Amino acid sequence: MAAGASAQTTTVVGGATGAMGGVLAPVPAGVVGGFAFTNAGPATLGGTTTGAPYSAVQVTEQVQTLADGTHITQSPQTTKFYRDSQGRTRTERRFPLPPGALGKVVDVPSFIDIFDPVARAHYTLEPQNHTARKMTMMAPPPPPPPANTNSVPVKAVRVLPAPFSVAGPAPPDQTTRPQVTRDSLGTQTIEGVLAEGSRTTVIYPTGAVGNDRPITTVSETWTSPELKAVVLSRNLDPRNGESTTKLTNISRAEPDASLFQIPADYEVIDPQAAPK
Repeated sequence: MAAGASAQTTTVVGGATGAMGGVLAPVPAGVVGGFAFTNAGPATLGGTTTGAPYSAVQVTEQVQTLADGTHITQSPQTTKFYRDSQGRTRTERRFPLPPGALGKVVDVPSFIDIFDPVARAHYTLEPQNHTARKMTMMAPPPPPPPANTNSVPVKAVRVLPAPFSVAGPAPPDQTTRPQVTRDSLGTQTIEGVLAEGSRTTVIYPTGAVGNDRPITTVSETWTSPELKAVVLSRNLDPRNGESTTKLTNISRAEPDASLFQIPADYEVIDPQAAPK
């Protein structure tokens, strides 16, 4: 992996991407493992990114501290991520084992997401069933028509807000609004990649969320301009504990094209396809 800046041209176009992390949320019975990923894959900047291929392993760790000082450490969640020059991505994840299940579960379900902005398709692969569920993405809206330079200009009208009425709803209590501050952390090299850091501190005053004393949360994000992705994030919230998500084993080599293709022995299930 080259630590220096790449000579490739990077273009960001519109498209949906996942947020960094892989947070688990309970889902109804019948879903494998009783959990579903609400987010997965490194966060990117501004949508689908082309011209900046890479692969990496994303590791998420979370530690919660109880009121009596007890620490609860969840099993690290590992996600493999690939992106090629066309902006196609592949995310491989496995459900983490619940506490006490280590050594008792032989086959942990794994899932693979392939996002193909070229074909405007998203696939969810289930290796245990050899199936691929397809979701076709809508085409981007057409650009707005050019402005008519021969049209008569319309004078802008400024609408002033109505004065506050004594009989109307009370204004929001400014004393309970969260106080947000953002600070730059400069740059540092993480896993061989130069990253720019920022820290966001949020203070919830007493009474903001029913709290009887102020609550302070701190989030730290390190973003690589070269990868157009977050390579490290830390979040400290006394209500949920401390979580760290980091990209490791970063490689700037072009991933194999087969990673973004559906295996020949997989059944493709397309719920949007017209019935035969």
